[in-house]
Amino acid sequence: SGQSGVLVGTNGPDGSNDTSDDTADDTDANDDTEAEYADTPTEEVLDDYRQFATGVLDRSENTVDLHTRYIERLLEHVDKPPSQVTQDDITDYLDSEGDVSDATRMNIIGALRVFFRDFLDREVMDVFEMPSKTAKPTDVPSKDDLQTFYEALDNPKYKTAFLFAATSGLRSSELCQLTMDDVNEDKRMLVPDKESSTKETWLTFYNHEAKEAFEQFKPERKSGDERVFQTSKQPLNRKFRHVSEDTGVKVTVQKLRRWFATEMSRCGVDATYIDAFCGRTPSSVLEKHYLDYSPERMREIYDDAGITVLE
Repeated sequence: SGQSGVLVGTNGPDGSNDTSDDTADDTDANDDTEAEYADTPTEEVLDDYRQFATGVLDRSENTVDLHTRYIERLLEHVDKPPSQVTQDDITDYLDSEGDVSDATRMNIIGALRVFFRDFLDREVMDVFEMPSKTAKPTDVPSKDDLQTFYEALDNPKYKTAFLFAATSGLRSSELCQLTMDDVNEDKRMLVPDKESSTKETWLTFYNHEAKEAFEQFKPERKSGDERVFQTSKQPLNRKFRHVSEDTGVKVTVQKLRRWFATEMSRCGVDATYIDAFCGRTPSSVLEKHYLDYSPERMREIYDDAGITVLE
C-alpha cells in the first residue's frame, strides 16, 4: 500500500478514435476528429460511462458509483481529456491518493482499467499491476448467447461487424478503422493499418459466415468512405448496448475478442498463434520467425481451426 500500480510493461497509450453524437447518422462520423471525448465535458463523459457500465457490463449501481468517483478524481487531477491521459499522469494520480489499503488500491486500478480499456478501448492501464487477489474466471459469452445476440441485430452492417469481430479477434478501434484496402476478400485476410505504434498488429482472418454477411452488406455501403463499416466506435458501442439490453446477453467487441481467443484455444490453436491473430506478438518476434508467422502458415492454422459462430 501507498505505492502506485507497479509498471509491468512498456507499451504506451493507444491512438485516438472517431467520435459521433447520438443524433448523427453512422456514415457522418468525422474522420478528422482528433480524439474521442476531446471536447466533451467531464460530466457528459461520466454519464456515458455510467450507461456503459450498467447497461453493457451489467455492473451494480454501487460499483458504478464507486468507480465513477475515482475516474472523476483522476480527470480532475490531470485536467485533460481522457484520450490524452498518459501512464505518467495515472502514476501521479495514484501517488496523490496517498497511503491507502490494498483493497482501495485495487478498486482504483480496477475502475480505471474498466474506464480506459473497456469503455475507451485504450491500453494505458495495462501496465498497472493489481494488488494480489485470487483471479476470477474471464467472462466469455457462450456460442448460444452469441447466436441470440446476432439474431437480434437488424442491420446487415452490424451483423457483419459482429461476425468480423467474433471470428478475427480485432480490437474495436481496428474494426472501425478497417478500410477496404485492408481486406483481402479472396483469402478472407485482414491486415489492419495501425497508425499507433503502441499496439502490435500482424494479420488475421474472418470465417465463411462473416464472408457471406459481408457480401450481403457490401451493396449498402456508400461511396466516398473507404472504411469497411463506415461507422465509428460510439455508434457501434451504442448499437451493441441497446441489443444487449433487449436480449439480456451482454456483448461488446472486447467480449467478442475474448471469445475468439477462447474458442480458438478450444479448437486446438496454440497460444502463440492466438496472440498473433489478436495482434499481441511483438514485431521483433514476427520478423525473427517469419516462416512460422507467414500469411500462408497463419491462414492454414486459421482454416484448420474451423471457428464458427452460427453453427
